[in-house]
Amino acid sequence: MKAHIARNQNAGVPLALGWNLSAADRGILEGMAPAFGMKLLLVSPADAGKTVAQLLGEVETKAPRTLVLDPNAYPSALVLANFKDKDVDTLLDLMKQAQVNIPLKALVTPSNKNWVFGDLLAHLQEEHTAFTAAKETAHA
Repeated sequence: MKAHIARNQNAGVPLALGWNLSAADRGILEGMAPAFGMKLLLVSPADAGKTVAQLLGEVETKAPRTLVLDPNAYPSALVLANFKDKDVDTLLDLMKQAQVNIPLKALVTPSNKNWVFGDLLAHLQEEHTAFTAAKETAHA
């Protein structure tokens, strides 16, 4: 009997994990997706206990941490995986031009790939708050 190895159908495919996206922002991103070969995967509050790697389909979900976030616990977020650097820059530029309002953004890294998604959102929120405060202090 041969062992069945589940293949990650998303391997190498540019992926965007979206959290709490407005319908308008989601529509804009879905419109941009074909140009990048990108798949937009929406993360539900019930999936916030899964790791980033589990959400990307890279590892099997055995037992996610029990964490269900309130849908508005964090502002909208976009976590990008498997993008070429130039494509990240282009996507961010296009999002800015289209006035997409997603304050929390991140790239998947070898270290944050193993984070629970809810923990990553909390970290991004802390960074965003600190960055915004520093920017306001610099302009004062």
